[in-house]
Amino acid sequence: MKIEVDVDQLRESLRDRAGSATGVGFPAAMLEVVDIEDESPQELLARAEREGLDLRDFAVDDDCGASDDW
Repeated sequence: MKIEVDVDQLRESLRDRAGSATGVGFPAAMLEVVDIEDESPQELLARAEREGLDLRDFAVDDDCGASDDW
């Protein structure tokens, strides 16, 4: 199954996760925040898979919120 991922949303989520780790006593996670900012979309996808994220949560909505009821 092929899905289109919102890379900006994925990057933000990964950055938030790493930032949260920094706040609970893992200061080395701040280096991850910096890495996440510099990673390509492919690297972000690989990181998300390693961290066990469900990429469907970051899928681009093709219908832009339009309803079929129109």
